[in-house]
Amino acid sequence: MSRRNASRRNNNSAGKPAWVWFVLGNFVGGFVVFMIFLNGLQENGKAGVGEHKAPVQQAEEKSDTPRFDFYKLLQENEVEVPAPKTARPARHNSRKQEPGNGPAPASSDPALVYILQAASFRDAAEAEKLRAQLTLANLNVKVETATDSRGTWHRVLVGPYSNRSRVAAARQTLAEHRLMPLVLKRPAK
Repeated sequence: MSRRNASRRNNNSAGKPAWVWFVLGNFVGGFVVFMIFLNGLQENGKAGVGEHKAPVQQAEEKSDTPRFDFYKLLQENEVEVPAPKTARPARHNSRKQEPGNGPAPASSDPALVYILQAASFRDAAEAEKLRAQLTLANLNVKVETATDSRGTWHRVLVGPYSNRSRVAAARQTLAEHRLMPLVLKRPAK
């Protein structure tokens, strides 16, 4: 056994470890790449200096004023747009305009009014209490009673309003009272 161990020691001591060869190879390879890179920079630098002087001189010799070719290109690509057929903007009305009736009114359909439903209660006393609060807020309020399969409901209604700006003002007032009303359209009476 001693001979085996002795022969192993002699073989290992004669050669270098693998990591030494790896590091040495990386250093040699890196040096070669650095020299090639450095040589390439020197060649590009020498050629670049001579080439850059000639175009600069040629540009100076031609003219000092800048050229703007895009004006000509834009004129060549110009597209003519035909004039609109009607001078008035189109309006989308729910009613169709008949030739003999004249122009349609610009406002919404006068046959409809807007009503805001502030709340609905099962108890009539609560509905009357809210009606009194909203009347003090200078709103036109009424309580309407409706019966369905679930029972009797007392709806607190604000309105009627003929235009949307008044509806928006009333909604703002109801929002100040922490109410989120429903906007209802109904035919005018």
